[in-house]
Parts: sequence; C-alpha cells; structure tokens
Amino acid sequence: MIRTIDLRILPRESMSWDEFVKKTPRGSIALDGVVLGGPKYDEDTLHVNFDHHDGVAREATMSTARQVMFAIKGNLMKSLFWQTGLAKIPVYVNDPDQDVALSVWLLDRHKSLEGTQSIPIVNRLLELTDKLDITGGGYPMNLDDGLLSTHNWIFAPYNDLRKSGALASANEAVICSTLESMTGRIDQLVMGQAEKRELDTRHEILYDSPSGFKIVNEIGGSEARYFLFSQGLDAYISLVAIRPDNRNVWTVGRRSPYIPFPINELFGVYNALEGLPEGEGWGGSNIVGGSSRKHGSGLSWEQLAEATVGHLQKKYGKNLEPSISV
Repeated sequence: MIRTIDLRILPRESMSWDEFVKKTPRGSIALDGVVLGGPKYDEDTLHVNFDHHDGVAREATMSTARQVMFAIKGNLMKSLFWQTGLAKIPVYVNDPDQDVALSVWLLDRHKSLEGTQSIPIVNRLLELTDKLDITGGGYPMNLDDGLLSTHNWIFAPYNDLRKSGALASANEAVICSTLESMTGRIDQLVMGQAEKRELDTRHEILYDSPSGFKIVNEIGGSEARYFLFSQGLDAYISLVAIRPDNRNVWTVGRRSPYIPFPINELFGVYNALEGLPEGEGWGGSNIVGGSSRKHGSGLSWEQLAEATVGHLQKKYGKNLEPSISV
C-alpha cells in the first residue's frame, strides 16, 4: 500500500517542463517520461523531474530510480515536506514499468533510506534495475543469477500486462493496481519473503540482418531480450505486443551508442512511413525507444526491415544485403 506520497496517474501522457510547473502543485515530482527534457529541479517552485529518456545521453544518465535514491540521500523529501507544508508529496507517473515501480517504492519508503540508513537487498535490486533500465535490457547478464529471477517475480505484474497488449489501453485504476502489486512485492523482498520466477526466454527471429540487427518477436517479453543480449545481440527491433486494436507495439534498441545502428534517425524514418509528427510517434533515447505509446504502430516487420536496411545503406554507403521482399 502506498502511504506517504500522493500518486497521480496520467496514462501515456507527457508534457513539457513549463506545462508541468504551470499545471501541478508546488513541490510536485514527475517520474520517467511524464515530463520531457531530462532531469530538472526548480528551487523556486520546488518542482522535480526524474527522467532518463528525453534529451539525455542514456548511457551516461542514471535510471529514474537511481536518481530518486540519490535525491532521497540528499534530503529531497525532508526539504519538500518542510517547504511546502503538504501532508503528502504529489508524484506523477504515466506508466507502471520496473523503473517507475521502484522509484515509487523508494519515495514512499524514504524515511527508512535517508541519511546512512540502508537496506542491502534493496540496494542490490536497485543496482540490477539500474543496469537493465539504462540499457533497455542490453547490459550483459549472467542469467543464472538468483536475483534476476527474483527481479522477474517482483515486476511480473508489469511484464504480464505489457506482453498481453493491455498496457496500451490501461486506465488509471489498472496502472495503480499494477504499481501497488509490485511495491507490495518489494516489501516482501525486504521481509525475506520474495519468490522467484524463471525467465521466459522464448522468442522468434523474424529477420536476421547481415548488417547486425535482428527483428524479433519477444514472446517471453523483456526476458527474451536479456537472453538475446547475453548471446551477443547488438541491435534489434522487437515486437513487444499486439494491442487490442490490432496495432503493434515495437521497441528499437542497441547495446550502446557505439553500435552503428542510428535509432534516433530511424525513428524519423518510421514516423515518415506512418505519417506521424515528431512528439506523437516513434521516439526515445540514443540507445532505446519505440513506437508511440498513444498510437502504437501499423507497420509490419517486413516494412520495418525494408525501411531500416534502406536507411543503413544510405548512411553507410554499403550494399548491406539484398532487397527485402515485402
């Protein structure tokens, strides 16, 4: 149960920093994509944005949960409560992913983390979540690590919602229930009652490009991606789910910015194909992103393959592979 923060859920909504400051109470906190433009703090209005998606070098920016932990250690919550006089600090989210769930738990349980206080198992969970979230699952992992299967159990409510395609239309109540389920599981972890869930690494390779990227159907969700990265995958386009409206949810990523797979340019290519303006279509960071949370995508894997190969050939001046039959 979430106790000390006022959780406010805006499903799939994002806004500018100026909009956030104007529309929300003094001392409000935004998490992981609610506010565009990267981390920010206003000493006058006491608004805070914790984010590592938009306008940042992803590999050099801490995950949202790690930023939150550093802020708690810097007495953020003490300061906000004292300066605003609020009984609960407003915290805005637009999605219930692993990084958001852990951030919400940390903010809600901040009193047990301030100063020199520490919960070793939470530190380990934060370390693992940080690595996986920064890289979009691309950090090479030992899949036999017991903490990974515990991590998988804690965040299973989100992973299951995402794989089902229902996340695309999840309302405030569903997102709240999903977050409360995961924060409750983190409580169980702290009490030594956590369970384990084996990784579901099932996947289907839809297209294997000689230029180094794969198009994958992530049957097992993020766990399938962890497996593929552990096997040497460097760049990918993954089918995450098919929404109830039959539109696709795609993720695009690469292991690091050193891999020649320019995803920010590719977002523009895919948006042009779908007729979507920047800001409403495909987007993300320099390492990982995907199709619009709001609109999904009408593109098939064949269309994505042909458009991707065409762009790579133009950029690198090489005949990377034969034309793809669509």
